[in-house]
Amino acid sequence: MNIEDRIKIAILTKYYGKLLTEKQLKVLYMYVDNNLSLAEVSSELKITRQAVKDALDSAVSTLEKTEKDLQFIERDDKIKKLLDEKSLSQIDMQTRLEILSILED
Repeated sequence: MNIEDRIKIAILTKYYGKLLTEKQLKVLYMYVDNNLSLAEVSSELKITRQAVKDALDSAVSTLEKTEKDLQFIERDDKIKKLLDEKSLSQIDMQTRLEILSILED
């Protein structure tokens, strides 16, 4: 798993991690945050390598499907982009309406 994938999973977990089981969270933490291999996670948790892979795949699938359905990260990114383009004191009515429109979607 490359660094971009790890960052993406970390962000998804920040938003939707509470939807995962304790086991899935533990596997994700060990594999993504601690950069352990499947074999190392397997040894640490005393489960098979396949069980680690299944938990990881299931967790990532749940996170990705949830973002696809809810689009909270995409929505927040749009708002941040709008706000980054202007200083807080320069937010005009049009920008405020755009932000409200994003929030209502």
